[in-house]
Amino acid sequence: MHKEKNSFVYDRTLRELFQNAPKALIKLLVNKEIKEVLETSFPKVEERRVDLLTRLEDDTLFHLEIQSINDTLMPKRMLKYASLIYENYDEFPQQMVLYVGNRDIKIKSKIKKKNLRYNYEVKDIREFDCSKLIESDDITDNIMAILCNIKDIDKLFAKLQEKLLNLESKKREDYLRKLFYLLRLRPDINELYKKK
Repeated sequence: MHKEKNSFVYDRTLRELFQNAPKALIKLLVNKEIKEVLETSFPKVEERRVDLLTRLEDDTLFHLEIQSINDTLMPKRMLKYASLIYENYDEFPQQMVLYVGNRDIKIKSKIKKKNLRYNYEVKDIREFDCSKLIESDDITDNIMAILCNIKDIDKLFAKLQEKLLNLESKKREDYLRKLFYLLRLRPDINELYKKK
């Protein structure tokens, strides 16, 4: 129960962060620029909301889900999202799950049944050198960098401090709250951050 509650907090925090569509992170993931951020809510009898849906510079749709735990139901969820996106936009998106957890990644990337072959990409954010996220002018990119393979943690902390100090107090409190939630996913970095 405790793990599920934490997962919900991480997922909600990440979804809120992604409302600002971190441009450098998307470029790092698919090597294309975002052209437009699209509606992520698909109301039906039950509301289904994806984490991020964008139209990229080549006019293709890109759907990104952020996962902090190894969800065994991810393939079914992704297929449902693909179907909803197709229903609403009349095209299938490129899909990716970005794993941000601290354990080994075990998320499956496909469904293979007699009458169905379906797959999507799964990437682990720790596989990236996120120096481009640290350099970004977007605070969402900067905060997401704490989840990556960080070579210069002091540079990241300095950038975050500079960015946070330049925000008006309400926004600063909001981003600090999100930062503290996400730091729990990286206990080693969290300890370093507390000492700063």
